[in-house]
Amino acid sequence: MIDPLFARAQLAIEESLTLRAQKRSLADQRDDQLAELRQSVRNSASTRMEIKAHRDNST
Repeated sequence: MIDPLFARAQLAIEESLTLRAQKRSLADQRDDQLAELRQSVRNSASTRMEIKAHRDNST
């Protein structure tokens, strides 16, 4: 028969591993979203500069 304390410890370890995997997955998702956001900001800044240059050339 398995000691109840040992069984609870095993369960806690398994849950901890699951939570660590979830944390890694969420961190990866956050990193991907942050990279997309940064790219969007760069694209927006580039577009604003192009519009300004076009306006400056038109006047």
